[in-house]
Amino acid sequence: MHSLKSIITATILVGALLGTARAQEPGSRAEEQARQQEEKARALKPFKPPWIERQLLAIEQAGGFAVPRGLFVTFGDIKRGSGFALGPAYGKMFASGAVVVAKAEYAFSKAKVAQLAVQSPPLAAGRLRFKGRARWQDAPIVRVYALGMDSPPTKTEYAETKTELSGEGAFAPVRFVHFGAGVGLERFETGISRRADPAHMDIFDNLPGFGTDPRYLHSQAYAAIDSRDGPGYSRRGSLLRATLHDYRQQNDGPYSFQRLDGAAEQYLPILRGNWVLFFGLRASTTAADAGREVPFFLMPDLGGNDLRGFANYRFRERHSILITAEYRWYAQEYLDAAIFYDAGKAVRTRGELDFTGLKSSFGAGVRLHGPQTTAIRLEVARSREGMRLLLKFTTIGQ
Repeated sequence: MHSLKSIITATILVGALLGTARAQEPGSRAEEQARQQEEKARALKPFKPPWIERQLLAIEQAGGFAVPRGLFVTFGDIKRGSGFALGPAYGKMFASGAVVVAKAEYAFSKAKVAQLAVQSPPLAAGRLRFKGRARWQDAPIVRVYALGMDSPPTKTEYAETKTELSGEGAFAPVRFVHFGAGVGLERFETGISRRADPAHMDIFDNLPGFGTDPRYLHSQAYAAIDSRDGPGYSRRGSLLRATLHDYRQQNDGPYSFQRLDGAAEQYLPILRGNWVLFFGLRASTTAADAGREVPFFLMPDLGGNDLRGFANYRFRERHSILITAEYRWYAQEYLDAAIFYDAGKAVRTRGELDFTGLKSSFGAGVRLHGPQTTAIRLEVARSREGMRLLLKFTTIGQ
């Protein structure tokens, strides 16, 4: 009995000691966790996007890549294939919303441009805008191949100078519906480039309008249904657009003609836009009266930014068609990756505008973009004529 009492007494003493020890702890487990969370909360800092993301967002909020302010450096591609160009520019946005941008650029290929562009303030509750520009561009080295889909991959180069004074208006009566029309005076001058290949001078013999200097009254009108997120970058929506051009030659020559360009685009988002399927269809067709011709430098062409596995201006004729399919995925904020497939052709007659005999290419790439504009595209494309690396910048101050 005495031993039992000793055991009970010892148990009570141990329990009392343990209770005292717990009572002396600074707080319960829940209180300790709450204290630690409070310390972490005090140490947290607001999320700050990376520098490149902040710059893209600032440009978008300022009106996009086409509406910069103050003195800045402009860059881009003067004429497709002319190479990277750089130069000074100045932009000003007035309190009314009107914009003026002046720029000059020079490329390593010795291409150059000088331009003054103006844009009216938004009118009619933002549904109506007018813009105009005066532009001079000189491209002394432009690729040219023989016409048609069966042309060999041999090329030469020609020189092209264009002078333009133009204006246009854009009207959006309701959401997603757009109309526009414009008129301009344009002059083209073409000649043999200093880098023309003497072994392929015969290419020039079959190029309508080569060596002529046509002056045009160029009028155009378009209609579009556009539900995309933005004109330069989108993850959802559709586009249907048709543009009619009339080139009326003002000096002597047989080069008056009309051109119709059509485009259809569909973006299908998957998992809230983290993945996107893109399908595109483009077609261009020209028409000229009897005795008239379409100059080669204003014909529809494929290669470069569209039929990406082929060189710039690789296929050129009076009519063209192009289909594109892309699978895009969200790599991280402001960076997308994509794989793509292009197929198209340029043909002599409108009756050949079908989906047979298409030239195709495929590839992959990444795009650095803002909410509504793609700033940089880096792509690798392959076709039966080899591999091509494409680097494209969105022209600032265009």
